[in-house]
Parts: sequence; structure tokens; C-alpha cells
Amino acid sequence: PPVEVAVMEFPCFRSEDWIKKNFENMEAPAEVLDGVDLSPTQMMNTPNIGFFPGKVAAVREGLRRSLFRQALFQVQNVEVTYMQECRDMRLLREIVERQKGGNLVWNLYDRVTKPRDVELIREERWTVDRCQDRPQFDVRYYNEGGGGYSVTVVPCSWADRWQWIQFMISD
Repeated sequence: PPVEVAVMEFPCFRSEDWIKKNFENMEAPAEVLDGVDLSPTQMMNTPNIGFFPGKVAAVREGLRRSLFRQALFQVQNVEVTYMQECRDMRLLREIVERQKGGNLVWNLYDRVTKPRDVELIREERWTVDRCQDRPQFDVRYYNEGGGGYSVTVVPCSWADRWQWIQFMISD
């Protein structure tokens, strides 16, 4: 079997100090949104956009990094609820692309809760190392009406979902 390597390390708790050190320079792992074209419609409709390929690439990478940060913060919202049992740093072990729209429950949830102009553009399954436990998270990325993007993270285990709900209620 292949040797498992940590994609990145992160704390279960977002301290002010950690955010200051990592927020701006946090790199998204290569697997995150790999092959997805993050091009805001307004930017691409600008007539002379072809003259600025460097700026276009910077905008796309900035969007990818921002969506990764949002997803990681949502994972941390669950992980902080396990801080009493495990204070160790978490390791993001694996990011795997999943079949887009393959989960009927989440598709129904999207249909009921999302506006019609919101489109699912990618699904990933993240595996985290939490003191030798391996929780997984479904990460779903959306195009919001052609100009914006969003991400939703849902824990895969029922126990983690319960912790997620408790975090959301306490917030």
C-alpha cells in the first residue's frame, strides 16, 4: 500500500494568533478544486481580459485559496468540539474528488435550500487525522449565479454531524 502523507497540518481551534500567521499566506493543496475553472462571469466578460493573463490567473488562485480557507474553517468548527478529547494538531490526510451530484440526499437539500441560479461545481471528500481517528467530510463547492462561489462542508459520520449541529446552535 502507498505511504500516506499529510497534505497539511492545522489546529482544531482557530486562535487569533494562528489566524494572523496563516490567513493570508495559507496555500490550498493542489487537489482542492483541481481542474475547476473559477472565472467570475463579470471578469470574463471584460473585452480586454485577454491582455492580462497574469491577473486572471491571480484572481482564479485567490478564489481557490479563499474557498479552501472557508472549507477548512468549517472543518475546524467540528474539530474544536473534540478539543477536550484531542488537543493535537489535525492532519488533512486526503482530498479525493467525488462524483458531482452523486449524493441524492445532498442534491435534495440543495434543491430545497439553494436559489435556482446556484450550481454545484465540485464535490470532494476530505479525510482528517484526529488523534488516530479518521473523520471524513463532504466538501461541496458552488457557483453562485455566475459571479460568486461558496462552499458547504458536512461531516460524514453521525457523531460528527451531531457535534456540527451543536456548534451551529451554540454560535
